[in-house]
Amino acid sequence: MFKFENPLNKIRDSVNTKVNESRLPSEDYESTVGIYGGKLKMTPDNKMLWDNSGVISKIDKWGDAVLRNYDEHVMKNVGEFFKRDPKLFFKFIMPGAKRYRGNKEEIFNNIMRLGLEDFYGDNENGIEIKDQNLYRQGTALQDIMRSDLIGSEKLNQIDRFQALSTSGAYLRKIHDHYGAVGEVLPSDFIFRNNENGQVEDAVLNLPDIVFNPDKNTGEREQKATDILDFIISSGAEEFRRSEGSLENVKLAMSSVLSAYDDKYVIALVKSYLKRGRLALMGDQKFAGVNLDSNTFTTKNRTMFTKHNEARMGSHNQDMETSLKNIALEVCSEINS
Repeated sequence: MFKFENPLNKIRDSVNTKVNESRLPSEDYESTVGIYGGKLKMTPDNKMLWDNSGVISKIDKWGDAVLRNYDEHVMKNVGEFFKRDPKLFFKFIMPGAKRYRGNKEEIFNNIMRLGLEDFYGDNENGIEIKDQNLYRQGTALQDIMRSDLIGSEKLNQIDRFQALSTSGAYLRKIHDHYGAVGEVLPSDFIFRNNENGQVEDAVLNLPDIVFNPDKNTGEREQKATDILDFIISSGAEEFRRSEGSLENVKLAMSSVLSAYDDKYVIALVKSYLKRGRLALMGDQKFAGVNLDSNTFTTKNRTMFTKHNEARMGSHNQDMETSLKNIALEVCSEINS
């Protein structure tokens, strides 16, 4: 059987072991939220900086852009595509990322665009975390979802579904007032208040992923990409947390989408799911070739690169199928 080993998998595995240089400096427990594309450091005058000047940070930025080439590019019949115009083979191999980890200037522009200047600021040596308490005393949604792994009583008391709902409502406000973020995962929400198991006052983590201005991605498409990121990654977290409880996965996704409540964006999310966006199960074929699960594609599957594991934690075909089906069901119910 013909096999085409995906070199991007090796790149991702190698890069990911080196680029997670630091984590959120939570004071009450060891956070699971990693810092990518740079590392946190304290300056002599007690400023907290995200510094992306190092070699490892540059490798991460390059590797991120390479792997993202295949995150949102969906093609129904690659064989027919090549027959029509073989010269487009190289464009298929490297189509260009629709979004990528920005440089310092692009990230700062994202900060300003999203109204986050009270929390993050420009600095000649990187991006300053102006509100250090956000990172030291705030509660990240990812840590709430992984509280069973962390072993923190503070986290264990929090209602994770309420946190997901609060995140969905906050994201709707961000979208309405400022536009799409660039990438939205559970690691991207930090709550400043936590009382009696309820969190509130969400703030976006450093928005380091930016949309490629050369791709002319529409505003609604950008928002739908944010939402699809979020419900799939949240669903994957809950799938692990509840040991595969599909009822809980549905509740997690419903918590987000009910609070977000934009039927037009949710309708586009549903369309993306049907087409196999974000390397979920779709109807795509690679010229009828049956490949194994570590290659560009498997039969009747969209392209899967290791980069998408950020949304799912790991590649599990049963989980992937369940996440897609539940997401489609929830989108339909919210918009009914």
